[in-house]
Amino acid sequence: FQDCHFEGTDQLDGGNLADNIARRRGCRRCPVQCKADLVIDRGKLKGQKAVRPEFEPILTLGAKCGLSDLDAVVYLDNLCSQVGLDSLSASAVIAFAMDLFERGIISSDTTGGIELTWGNAAAMETLIRQMAVGEGFGAVLNQGVRRAAQTIGNGAENFAAHVKGLELTGYHPDNAMGTALGYSVASRGADYNDVYAALEHKWQPDRANSELGTPLAVDTHSIHGKAALVRRAMIVGTALDSLGLCKVPALCLICSYNLVGEAELAAALTGESVSADSLFKSAERIIALERLFNLRHGASAADDRLPRMFFESDYSAGHESSKPIEWMEPMIQEFYAVMGWNDDGRPGEQKLTELNLNIQPTC
Repeated sequence: FQDCHFEGTDQLDGGNLADNIARRRGCRRCPVQCKADLVIDRGKLKGQKAVRPEFEPILTLGAKCGLSDLDAVVYLDNLCSQVGLDSLSASAVIAFAMDLFERGIISSDTTGGIELTWGNAAAMETLIRQMAVGEGFGAVLNQGVRRAAQTIGNGAENFAAHVKGLELTGYHPDNAMGTALGYSVASRGADYNDVYAALEHKWQPDRANSELGTPLAVDTHSIHGKAALVRRAMIVGTALDSLGLCKVPALCLICSYNLVGEAELAAALTGESVSADSLFKSAERIIALERLFNLRHGASAADDRLPRMFFESDYSAGHESSKPIEWMEPMIQEFYAVMGWNDDGRPGEQKLTELNLNIQPTC
């Protein structure tokens, strides 16, 4: 997160793997077929079958760790799958360790002799294997960035990029305000999938104006309209998750965010009366329950915040330091308002009644 640009982007382009595709595949009967089996006749994957990484692992194992070798990224992504590690959190904690190594907060003495320089694929492989079995420095990192930072100490907490303990994915919150807000308020932390806000950069201003109240909702650098945008993304994403439907065609390719087609499908399959409005209300009810569950178990509005590292000059992707009070707090408070939550981020009694939830809002 020290920069928003990476010189090795062209080398990491997934199109470079086109000649290595042995077979496209995906979920049964799905026309997208977003997966692919690869055959690579070079490097560590020579003679082996591999699965093509998705976009996020290429971004996080690659650019986020300073690695521009696409073959190495494919190998490391497949290795994560083989040993049972989530490639996004694994790469995030490796990038975190590389950052600490560069800053001198940890050294080769700390890591057991591993030189955690940017783009060091061999070191990344060693850490992935160590994390999987809980050995060496990997036993520290496999706790995730929040707990690893607490264990390491020496100021490491200042560079741990997480929200609610979940590592940030690949998008820099300085340059995508909808994503920044989604990271902050999502039920499970800084995950693009929980709040899939692709409409921020796919909708046109006129549509944003008619459906979200302002054309600025789709201006990635503006804070205006982002509360309504994130509310829409959160509700629609929750509905799709509950229906067991993939977000790729609905939200990435078609980018509808209206649940009309999903309601027609659910009605046809179940024989029940299902409308887009009923799906919206059901999803919002789920979100309120998730919120109340988190609050009951110790969470608070204080957890709806980006790490302080993004408000320091070293971590600003622009020319000036970020100003949290000026661009985050207004979005968070507006989000609470459009959700019908109180100033402390708690679903209010009126909202609970509207959602037919017979729950005391103080729980």
